[in-house]
Amino acid sequence: MGLDILIREATLDDIPEILRHRRCMYEDMDYREPQPLAAMVATSEQYLAQALANRSFRAWFALAGMRVVGGGAVLISPWPSHPYDLECRRATILNLYVYPQFRRQGVARRLMQAMIEWCRSQDFATVSLHASADGRHLYEALGFKPTNEMRLALKP
Repeated sequence: MGLDILIREATLDDIPEILRHRRCMYEDMDYREPQPLAAMVATSEQYLAQALANRSFRAWFALAGMRVVGGGAVLISPWPSHPYDLECRRATILNLYVYPQFRRQGVARRLMQAMIEWCRSQDFATVSLHASADGRHLYEALGFKPTNEMRLALKP
């Protein structure tokens, strides 16, 4: 049936845990070079302090008892409106991470449901994410569809 999970919003005091999740997420996707990971953590720490304070980055944790077992975030970016969405902002889910011993117990689903509901409550017309191979099934089950996004690498 899954764990008894409580979802709570993150605060500035939670930056170290958010950074831990971000690093672990990349390590799980086989990005394991220590120097680039350490640089990412350092630059992300500065960014998170500012973005959590100005609320352009919102994050949530899943707790089992008093223990953080996973987390995720929504990035709110200024963006020109579209004919189907007159808001000049967009929402992107990122940093979804669950510690390995708590996977396959409904934690990621609960986090996703909380973030999707928050996006609805904030009147976003859509929410996007980049899916890892491991996460794709969950996202599709929640109604996410592939888009026409393309990417060009500008650095090696």
